[in-house]
Amino acid sequence: MPEYEDEKIETTRGEKILALAMVIFLLIGGINVLNELKGIPDRPQMDTYYEEYGIFKLEAEEDNIAAELKTASKALENANAEFSRAKENYLFKREEYRVILDKGEKDEVKKREHEEARERYEKSQVRLDAAQAVCDEIKVRLEQKREEVSNARKLASDEYKRDYQIYRLKVLGIRLAFVLPLLAVAIVMFLKAKKTRSKYIIHANAFMAFASLLLMYMIIENVWKVVHIIGISVLGAVACGVSLAYLKKQFFSFERISMSRLKENKCPWCGFPIRYEMPYCQNCGKKLAEKCPECGKMRPILARFCPNCGNKK
Repeated sequence: MPEYEDEKIETTRGEKILALAMVIFLLIGGINVLNELKGIPDRPQMDTYYEEYGIFKLEAEEDNIAAELKTASKALENANAEFSRAKENYLFKREEYRVILDKGEKDEVKKREHEEARERYEKSQVRLDAAQAVCDEIKVRLEQKREEVSNARKLASDEYKRDYQIYRLKVLGIRLAFVLPLLAVAIVMFLKAKKTRSKYIIHANAFMAFASLLLMYMIIENVWKVVHIIGISVLGAVACGVSLAYLKKQFFSFERISMSRLKENKCPWCGFPIRYEMPYCQNCGKKLAEKCPECGKMRPILARFCPNCGNKK
């Protein structure tokens, strides 16, 4: 067995930056693929359902009735204005003729003018009633047509929503068929690289981070559409908690912190400055060194190999 087989794989800051860039580029491509996958199943179009339920035709009929009502309303307005003028003229002529009769006089001209004014008044009343009846009838038809359009829109909308939910499930299934195998491959690569202590473990880490983030993006996108703020808050809190636990395990474990402190000649437990030959920490009292069972010399208690004989702990 080679001596370097059990050595710890160290990564430089540059490698970590490149690994992060690798994750970002992979994530950009992965998100683009997820968006492209939306086009595989046929997405429902609202116009199709409007055509199916004849909504465009009904709306055109509604517009025609509305235009008809506008014309009728204008005619009613004119009839009402004509009626008002005829009524005013009739009242004036009637009063004028009454004064003549009260005087006991006879005036055939005033009498004829009175009768003509009364006739115009009565005819304008008939025309006004007819115009009002036409408007009322058109209003009833317009209300019926609007109700018909509203019902058709509701039916079309309900069917569209059902089909759109089915479409979303199809897209979700296709996306999962793309993401889950990636995640499975990433996990296998990571475990294999970790087991063999491969120098390419940072690549496996980056690929697993990419697959995990891609899955998280997909879940967040779907959760956001369903429960919006509450869902994204809960999911975000859970994701942050898991991420913090992972970071603590990978980068803030006692092994990493203690080894970093030892490199700086500090106590691995409390961080107090120490000397190599000190058997105990003068700040926390923890044991710093022990005798090597192979050579009998003192060796750091956390060292995996004795610095004097190379014996493994």
